[in-house]
Amino acid sequence: MEEASVARLRDWFEPAHPSVVKLYDDLIAIYKVIREKGQQRIDAAFDNVSRKIGFVVATTLPVTLEFTDGGKGAKFAMGAEHLKGTLFDEFITKAMEDLPFKGMAQGRYQIYVLWHDALRLKLHGDWMEPAHFHWMEPAHVSADRLGLAGQLRQAARVRPEVQEPAHWFDAGWALSVEEAVLISAIDVVYPELRLGAQVAAYRQMQRPLIRPEVKEPAHTHTIESAAKM
Repeated sequence: MEEASVARLRDWFEPAHPSVVKLYDDLIAIYKVIREKGQQRIDAAFDNVSRKIGFVVATTLPVTLEFTDGGKGAKFAMGAEHLKGTLFDEFITKAMEDLPFKGMAQGRYQIYVLWHDALRLKLHGDWMEPAHFHWMEPAHVSADRLGLAGQLRQAARVRPEVQEPAHWFDAGWALSVEEAVLISAIDVVYPELRLGAQVAAYRQMQRPLIRPEVKEPAHTHTIESAAKM
């Protein structure tokens, strides 16, 4: 398991519990089936709902998957009450029917299905040229080479309407282990989205550079005093 990717999303880091490793492996297996066997249908379902409504409502949706009998019996449901009985419920559930989940571990999983084409367009600014958008240049530079400052600049490009689910991008909301593992699993199957890096950078951007309990060296107190004068 790529523990470093989970560590970026949380304020602490410790060796992964075996159950967390199992969850990570299960989620990767689930997302691989979804991407390889059902992504085109899911993208089409998102697109059809958006056309019927008249605008894009969401590019990710919470879904509950429950597997019984070695994956032969798979139950799907919207992962939020307000989505049940909606067009999303109808189209997304239909798109995920008959996916070959045979062999999946028995259990109940909370995941997010992605409108891949739309989310990729929203999260990446490679198309945002010409170069006069000076703060986005050069657009083709890999985030791995940008360092923290560069990642923060790139994170600023994630507009509010793109922050789905919104609490993933909110530094004031502590991500659970399960959510961090879920984001990490999505990164493995959908590496081009760089979701983990964008979430981590955006959350870091919202945090103060010097926390109150880390006022060292002491001259920081002088700076604070001068600022109050």
